[in-house]
Amino acid sequence: MAERGTARATIRHDTASRHIRKYESTNPVQQWLLGRFHQKVRAWIDELQPARVLDFGSGEGYFWEAMARRGPLPHVVGLDLREDAVEAARARLPNLTFLCQDLFDFDPAGRRFDLVVASETLEHLYEPEPVLARLCSLSDGHLLLTVPHEPFFQLSNLLRGRDLRRLGNHPEHVQRWSRRGFVRFVSPLVTVERVETTFPFILLLGRPRSVNS
Repeated sequence: MAERGTARATIRHDTASRHIRKYESTNPVQQWLLGRFHQKVRAWIDELQPARVLDFGSGEGYFWEAMARRGPLPHVVGLDLREDAVEAARARLPNLTFLCQDLFDFDPAGRRFDLVVASETLEHLYEPEPVLARLCSLSDGHLLLTVPHEPFFQLSNLLRGRDLRRLGNHPEHVQRWSRRGFVRFVSPLVTVERVETTFPFILLLGRPRSVNS
């Protein structure tokens, strides 16, 4: 059972504008990197063929918009703490369900999900461990987790001229994982089935250990 708490994240006044610049950028290199990342994630989802998906930190819906361009979507419930992001996601993808709700207050009425997704979210959390435990408790199938691959994500920021005063460090990223470090972080709660790096991201697929027991 996950300890109840609050999914405290590094939400800032410019969070939405940063997401818009990231996902709506016309920079061909950035769009190529994002496209390659989304294509890999979509391939994993297609292999799993989940019926019910929970997305923690769904933001403005850019992730699922990218998935929709690559094929039909399962039933998705997205959670985010920002009302403006939830409104934008609902407008972008009216056929999906987006809720402005804390993960620890979310009640799925006793039902769990085939797939739980947390994409580019865990690095924003001050205390990711109880959040990961909560995500595991909501899955009766797989977890699909993606985070920036450090220090390569920082390097990509520098190459794009972003966050130069911070030497490329994203101001909202309070967790920084290498591939090995991320596997070490999730392993107490997740049986890792697959982990890959797609510059500058880490992609990890696994099952909650509670499902395997």
